[in-house]
Amino acid sequence: MIWNQKGVALLAVIALISILLTAGLHLAGVAGRSVLVTGQHNDRYAAREMALSAIHLAMAVLADDAGKNDTDSIQEDWANPEILAEMLSQMGFDPEQLSVQITDELGKIQVNALLKEFPGHHINPDQLRLWENLLHLLTSSDKSADDLDPRAVVNALKDWLDSGDDGAVSGLTGAETPFYRTLSPPYDCRNGPLDQVKELLDITGIGPESNLTVMFEDIFTVHGLSDVRSTESFFSYSGRININTAGIVVLKSLLPKGMDEFARDLIDFREEKSEDDLTFVNPLDKGWYSRVIDLSKQEKDFFDRMICYHSHIFKVSTIARVNQATVRLSGFIKREQHPKTNQWICRLVQIEES
Repeated sequence: MIWNQKGVALLAVIALISILLTAGLHLAGVAGRSVLVTGQHNDRYAAREMALSAIHLAMAVLADDAGKNDTDSIQEDWANPEILAEMLSQMGFDPEQLSVQITDELGKIQVNALLKEFPGHHINPDQLRLWENLLHLLTSSDKSADDLDPRAVVNALKDWLDSGDDGAVSGLTGAETPFYRTLSPPYDCRNGPLDQVKELLDITGIGPESNLTVMFEDIFTVHGLSDVRSTESFFSYSGRININTAGIVVLKSLLPKGMDEFARDLIDFREEKSEDDLTFVNPLDKGWYSRVIDLSKQEKDFFDRMICYHSHIFKVSTIARVNQATVRLSGFIKREQHPKTNQWICRLVQIEES
């Protein structure tokens, strides 16, 4: 067995309770609507309940993990698809019927962190540098994006997010509501934080006309809310990226220009295992990156301002199949400590079906 059995019984019980509840709902739904719905609809309903059960299992795994250490990394059980698949198998699910994957949302670039706070219109200079690095990488590596203007993208994104500037357009390439109302179909500029990553496609310079071929969901997140002032109606996004889980494009964007090739070294360091391929060799403790790359003091100061080693928001992706019905769900999970008991709990804050 490839995962530690300690605590697994508790996780299995929690997940089993969820499965029994959803199975009960399924049976009740079938009994109550058997005359009105087709077998195909029943299969889709059952598949969706299975997918929800997998999300509840992931929530139990994440809550259990929080009590073990104060870091989150690709070295942990929650990040290992094989371990999650074995858990599902132990509960009686066929891997061909149900799969689940957990990814760290803070391993991505927080789109909304471009602004210092909401409502507001001031750019965070560290986040601006991050975006400039990212867009430089995309324009230099993706030939279809040769005409992409990094400044135009940043101006358009800023105008989409900002408010309180009396609708002023940023530079010559920004865009506010009057521009978007000329499109077909017309729509308004949000003037606030994005709710979903796919909303980036609505922004001029980033949408289909930009010819970008990157997978936005792998690089960006709309999560990361960090500060809500109790006496004022302002909030902000931390913008800190978990270096223990960030992908290669995000790591390249964090590194100084000319050093993006070291992103692969950082990933290799994180993933290096012993000869028996059972344990990770390198601990991902605070400052571990300094054992891989050599940064100047100024570069290190920027790097440290931009990174973290833990997360509180995760994405759970699950696929469930029942006969010919297939359901794909993405659940966004927030992990936090209960204010009274201090026990770690997980809340489902957003769910998407595709």
